[in-house]
Amino acid sequence: MLAGGFLLMTGGCDDKDKIEEEIPEVSPESPDKFVYVIFPVNALGDHAYNDLVLAGILEAQKKAGFYTMLYAPIDMEEGILMLNLALDGINSAKKGECLAIIAGNEYEEATRQWLQGKKLRDGFGDDVLLFETNGTDLPIHTFLINMYGASYIAGSIASLFSYQAAVLAANAQDLSIQRSITGFSEGFIDNGGTSVSTCYISDNHEGYSMQARAYELTDSLTETHRFIYPIAGGSNQGVYRYSRENPDKFYTAGMDVNLSAYSAHIVFSTVKHIDRAVAEYLTAWNEQKELPALHTTYGIGSGHADIALVDEYQSSYKDLVEYYRPIVNEKEQIYEEKLP
Repeated sequence: MLAGGFLLMTGGCDDKDKIEEEIPEVSPESPDKFVYVIFPVNALGDHAYNDLVLAGILEAQKKAGFYTMLYAPIDMEEGILMLNLALDGINSAKKGECLAIIAGNEYEEATRQWLQGKKLRDGFGDDVLLFETNGTDLPIHTFLINMYGASYIAGSIASLFSYQAAVLAANAQDLSIQRSITGFSEGFIDNGGTSVSTCYISDNHEGYSMQARAYELTDSLTETHRFIYPIAGGSNQGVYRYSRENPDKFYTAGMDVNLSAYSAHIVFSTVKHIDRAVAEYLTAWNEQKELPALHTTYGIGSGHADIALVDEYQSSYKDLVEYYRPIVNEKEQIYEEKLP
């Protein structure tokens, strides 16, 4: 156990028994509460979403004192193995004793498979939290941060820099990405933009960690597009590297956190306060207070999604952002109601 009350378990172990041995069981000699966190493959170190998740967890852990075990799998097979072992442990523990945080919707199908035919102990659903899923039929807590509204504002601002824009997305399978694509595209077109092209890095979850491929696609896209809106997790770093090496070729946006320091051509960042959502749930769970709804959607109206302008453009676009906030909050709600 590392100082500070958390243990990081990285990938590369092909021995199931060894992995199982590494998962501690709560005992009279161990802390009152354990939190298991299963990250997506190659997620930590993305300087964005997953690092923000970690920050939120460690912030809550520092205040509450529970122990945290972080799993950083090397591939999906290992991630699913860790997931199954963690869920087995949660189901055999007492209510409120352990919490499993499944920090990526890549694991939704594996979670559904684990749940099939399982007899769940009382309160199991309060002790499992799955991120960014559209499903509302699971017997566990889930949430997603709807980026439609923030992305609409992003598109509105981007239309002032170019008549043509491109969205560089991780993959076409993640429905949370589709909200961002739709919001950006509608905001861009509604405010005078001519066209928005969408380019996918991969056809699966690996699109979130393919910086080299993102770099190559950016090189191609900037031949005809002056604004690139990247929605690809860690792969976005390839976009920002290209912008540093090719100054004045295009403008772009930071994603998930304020990334203005990564490129002089980042106009704004579309911010996702995932750390706040995680910390709020952990605090309520640890203190045995009322938890959020079983399936919660956050958006720009709740403050969990936002736009952070870089200092250079504050005076030019701050009023525009404030003008659109109430408008896109309503648009976001209408968009959600139309989803199947």
